[in-house]
Amino acid sequence: MKRFTDLKTRFSSVHDLMKYRVTEILLISTPYDGFVLEEDGQLSEQIYNQFADLNLPIIPRIEKVSSQEEAFEVLGTRTFHLIITMSRVSDLSEFEFEKALKEACPDIPIVMLSYDRLTDEMIAKIRRNTCIDRVFYWSGDNKILLAIIKYVEDKLNVEADSRQGVQVILLVDDSPAYYSQFLPLIYTEILTQTRYLVKHAMNISHGLLRVRLRPKILLAETFEEAMAIIYRYRHNLLGVISDVSFPKDGAMNPSAGIELAHRVREIFSDFPFVLQSEQVENAERAKEIGVHFLNKNSSNLLHELRAFILENYGFGSFIFRYPDGSIIEEATDITNFERILRELPDESLYYHAAHNHFSRWFRARAEVEVADKLRYIDASEFASVADIRTYILDVLRAYFQRYQSGVILDFEGLSKKDMENAFIRLGSGSLGGKARGIAFINALLSKAQLTDKYEDIRIKVPRSFVICSDVYEQFLEDNDLYGFTAGTRDEAEIARAFLAAELPAAIRKNLEVLTQYLRCPLAVRSSSILEDSRVLPFAGIYKTYVAPNSHEDQAVRCKQLCDAVKLVYASVFYAAPAQYAKNAGIRIEEEKMAVLIQELVGESYGDLYYPVISGVAQSYNFYPYEPMKPEEGTVNLALGLGHAVVNGEQVYRFSPAHPRLNPPYAGPDDYFKKSQRSFYAVNLKASADISLRAEDDCSYEKLPVSRAEPDGTLEFVGSTFSPEDDYIHDDVNRPGPKLVTFAPILKHDRLPLAGIVKDLLRLGKQSFGADVEIEFAVNIPRDREKTKEFYFLQIRPMVVGSEAVQVRVDDGGDALCYSDHTIGNGFYEDIRDIIFVDPEAFELKDSVEIAAEIGELNGRLFREGRRCLLIGFGRLGTSDRWLGIPLDWSQMSQARVIVEVDRADLRPEPSLGSHFFHNLTATKMGYFHIGYGGGEARLDWDWLLRQPVLDKTRRVRLVRREEPFLVKIDGRSFRGVVYK
Repeated sequence: MKRFTDLKTRFSSVHDLMKYRVTEILLISTPYDGFVLEEDGQLSEQIYNQFADLNLPIIPRIEKVSSQEEAFEVLGTRTFHLIITMSRVSDLSEFEFEKALKEACPDIPIVMLSYDRLTDEMIAKIRRNTCIDRVFYWSGDNKILLAIIKYVEDKLNVEADSRQGVQVILLVDDSPAYYSQFLPLIYTEILTQTRYLVKHAMNISHGLLRVRLRPKILLAETFEEAMAIIYRYRHNLLGVISDVSFPKDGAMNPSAGIELAHRVREIFSDFPFVLQSEQVENAERAKEIGVHFLNKNSSNLLHELRAFILENYGFGSFIFRYPDGSIIEEATDITNFERILRELPDESLYYHAAHNHFSRWFRARAEVEVADKLRYIDASEFASVADIRTYILDVLRAYFQRYQSGVILDFEGLSKKDMENAFIRLGSGSLGGKARGIAFINALLSKAQLTDKYEDIRIKVPRSFVICSDVYEQFLEDNDLYGFTAGTRDEAEIARAFLAAELPAAIRKNLEVLTQYLRCPLAVRSSSILEDSRVLPFAGIYKTYVAPNSHEDQAVRCKQLCDAVKLVYASVFYAAPAQYAKNAGIRIEEEKMAVLIQELVGESYGDLYYPVISGVAQSYNFYPYEPMKPEEGTVNLALGLGHAVVNGEQVYRFSPAHPRLNPPYAGPDDYFKKSQRSFYAVNLKASADISLRAEDDCSYEKLPVSRAEPDGTLEFVGSTFSPEDDYIHDDVNRPGPKLVTFAPILKHDRLPLAGIVKDLLRLGKQSFGADVEIEFAVNIPRDREKTKEFYFLQIRPMVVGSEAVQVRVDDGGDALCYSDHTIGNGFYEDIRDIIFVDPEAFELKDSVEIAAEIGELNGRLFREGRRCLLIGFGRLGTSDRWLGIPLDWSQMSQARVIVEVDRADLRPEPSLGSHFFHNLTATKMGYFHIGYGGGEARLDWDWLLRQPVLDKTRRVRLVRREEPFLVKIDGRSFRGVVYK
């Protein structure tokens, strides 16, 4: 696998193009000539506008001097890239000034710009003096200066840029008067084409690539110059525009252009070559060769040349024609091109393919790879026109996949085709942490060549759309919400205010388009600038909503999506983020929210929608058992939506290094009791009309595992428990209760899930330089002939391996608490308070009420600014009330160390893979797990219950003492102790 440092983005080559730029120009002229050329400032303005239209950051600057002395003085103080000297014929005696300039600045191109039409004798004299690189004639059109700048850049960049596929247009003419008219016209058309391509680029990088991949124009004045360019750049030639009479073998040759056309025809059978001449009899000679001809005496010469360029160089729209020239339809972009091609009459398709029109059009769009594949399609190689059509469509399909894999696209101007397999940005500003991780891994998957590594399953990122952080700020300002949120922490009131507010008009329009194109449920997730950082993950602190997107009325679908975005914005100001941020020593006002919208992975099963598998994988395993090792990582899997995993419910856990190893259960009966008993799905029918509210579970439906059996989804993840022989059979075709064991995949290799997870964890860890956690989902289509899909949903760094302080932990002796299943490292010496659930008052059915009571005492400590040791039963922070106490972050924000204690009737696996667990490790909280029976872990309840109570509720107590408790955790041995 490639190292990340070797992986380049698709558009990274843009920085290797056009390395030589003309940004500083020295113009030497009389004050009057400079004024006339400048036209009172219009020339600088024109240059600025031309460059600004193309979003080019570097705009040339002109320094004007009027004497030799001034010129040499300025040259001694600044670096220039081009010298333009304006001279009259009467001044061109011996070129003494130009020779002195060249001797002083041998590497700077020197161009002469003349008012006067030069005689053949004078042109020959200039050519003999190598101090002048090229002479141009100024007829009054100040576009000549822009043409000179571009010509000089092209001449100096073409050698390197042509190796990256840049096209070349060759102009052959020895008359400065003519080529000084032609060059501005050609450059105007090229820049018009480039401006159009930038407007329709997929993102800024793609637009910049198209600017720098624009065709280069080279100028030749002799036959030998022209042939040298043609041979050198024969694979890059877009076209040749040639005079008929120009020098050959050192003398003027009236047929040099005819011979040049013959030579080109020997190399290219079908190539846009145009001859120009003042002698109209040359038109017949051009016709014999099969090249175009333009009469230089024509009053419409420039118009006719422009028409030839537009028709033959692939600029503008592609005009589909019949062989007789009649127009069928016009394609304005590549998406329309593909659509039309599918239904194009055979005779038109054959005509364009055989004449290289397709290739030329793609070359003009800087899509060199596509152009190369479509160049010179030989009809004899295909059995039929239908085969040619299939070949071209396959090339285009590969084009769309190539550009949309691993690239962030801008939403504006995209079509439905562009939205396939893409990461798309709406608005400006930051992507936020979550979206940034998705964009990063999207690019990484493409470059690491993992997408198609495994047979019968594709690895991909779901279609993702991120509303960038500037939109959040605009939303708050437009609706005057900054002041409102400063005055209240009532979450219901905040949610109502945000739902009543209006999103910016441009974003509303974008979301309307989105709900027109996409008809699957959409996950609307937070992606704040602080989220998923190395230090502070904010995992699960903000809300995630599912927009069902299933209503027949598109306006209803759009409203649900808009409401989901607003509610994610609102969640920034809820209690949990505020307290979480305060614990981390930051102000919640520093937060800015981007919103990530992703297609919800899954398949429709009647009214239900869910994936077969969801999971969370971590590259570090905090709870290994033999033969597992911590660095081999761990995975939690669930049937259905990943809500069960990230909220800490009962799911399946395995090591990707040992996928066939059974969980450490006492036997089949214990396995049956501890396996996943329910799963989450979206009920499309029931949720089609819902109005989203602050609670983020309104779109989910929790169902028993047995409900999945008629859908056929248990085939890949299920087993059957046989009570008669107390045995678990690894298939679902037997009678008996079904279990979610993932045995068909992990033990019988029906999917290479373990291998994929290992690859992704290794790639993520290598790229982040730290242990990582990833979220994923697997879609197995109901049509088993279709390709299975592994979707990469999220990646974040884990806070692991920061055990800088060596901590020695004994067996605790007469300690309050001892465990060999801990998380954290170091000493905790500032805890004087303990909140604990009274073991004599605890009943699992009251877990929701117990969470509220813990929150009440936690609130007191929050107001007092004190931290505590929190002790509870089962999993803390789970969303499944039957596995422990369903605390949210605001209810336990003051905990510095938490202790999860098992009971005889409550022995779930320790918290792992959930958002709660990840925040715990990231905020450097200490964690103890006290198992029930066996082992060395213990908690001295007798001592704790004897302590004086400072405050209490019905089931929860708060004790305090003057001297702090000492807590020690050794991150290497996973042992920890709380001393009395």
